[in-house]
Amino acid sequence: MSFIVNSSPGAGLRFEPSVTLPDAQAALSHAAGLALRGMRLIKIKDTVSGEVFDERALRSKLMAAKSE
Repeated sequence: MSFIVNSSPGAGLRFEPSVTLPDAQAALSHAAGLALRGMRLIKIKDTVSGEVFDERALRSKLMAAKSE
């Protein structure tokens, strides 16, 4: 399953294109890097289900899946 990570730049930052990554952990790592560079409104889309998450929601879903 792959994930698309997309963001909106903060004031004065250049636009960065969306990136498709092979798994949720890679998507979360990329999202964290975007946040450190000042990007905002970071969204992560599961390409299989079509669900769209923010970083916190995807982490929560992964934690819930681990505990099951």
